[in-house]
Amino acid sequence: MKKKIFLVGVVVAVFFAFGIVKYSYNTGVVKAENKDNTLKSGAVYAYVPVGAVVYDNIDGKCVDMIASGKKVEIIKDRSKQWYYVKYGSHLGWVKENSLKIPPDSGTEQKQLSADFIESYADKNFSSKTPHFVWVDIDRQRIYILEKNDSWKLKKIIVCSTGKNESPTLRGNFTIENRGKWFYSDRLGSGAVNWVRYKDSYLFHSVAMDKNKNVIDNTLGQKHSSGCVRMSVENSQWFYDNIEYGTGVCIY
Repeated sequence: MKKKIFLVGVVVAVFFAFGIVKYSYNTGVVKAENKDNTLKSGAVYAYVPVGAVVYDNIDGKCVDMIASGKKVEIIKDRSKQWYYVKYGSHLGWVKENSLKIPPDSGTEQKQLSADFIESYADKNFSSKTPHFVWVDIDRQRIYILEKNDSWKLKKIIVCSTGKNESPTLRGNFTIENRGKWFYSDRLGSGAVNWVRYKDSYLFHSVAMDKNKNVIDNTLGQKHSSGCVRMSVENSQWFYDNIEYGTGVCIY
C-alpha cells in the first residue's frame, strides 16, 4: 500500500511539473494594506502529522501526497470529515484524520477605530452598491460601510464565525440571494434572515430549532459551522439593508 501511494505521489509530482494537473481557487484574494500588523488574518492552519493523501474531490481520485510535518491552510470543510486545503501553490481535498487542527483562538479585544476602518476601506474596498461588508474574524465584528464621497462606518455588528474545524470561507465576494428561513437536518439547527455570499456560506441569525426558538445565542467568538451569525435583530437589519451585489471582504 505504501509503495502504491508513493508511486501515485511521484506520478502526480510529474503532472504538476508539466502543468497537467492544475487547481483553481476562485473565491478571490483578500486585499491588504497592513504594514503595522493591526489586522490579523483569520486563516486557519493545520498540521499534517503523518502525511496526507490529496484527492481531486470528495471521494474522488488520489492526485498528490502532502509530506508529514507540513502545515496547510484550511479553506473550507465538508461536514468536518473532508477539508479543502492549500499547500504551497496547490489545492485539494484531504480527510479529516490526516490533519491536526488547533483549538480555536481567543477573540482580539482591542477594537479598531472608525478612522482606521474608514481609511483602510478607502484604500482597499469597492462595491457596486452604496454599502460594503467587512468581516473581521480576529475581532468577531462585521463593519458595515456606506459610501458618499468616501467610505464611512455606518454600523458595527458583533458576530460569530466558524470554528477552526469548520472555518468561515475567507476572501472577496459579493452578496447573492437571500431568504427568511432555513433549517438543516444535518446541523440540527436553522436560522432566520439568511443572506448568501458564496455557495452554502451565509450571513444569518443565531441558531434556532425547528420551531424558530433560539437554541444558541453565542456571539463574539468562533462558534458556528462556517456561516456568519448575528443576533436576530441585527440579522433583520442586514437582510433589509444590504443589497444584492454588495461587496464583501472576509479577512
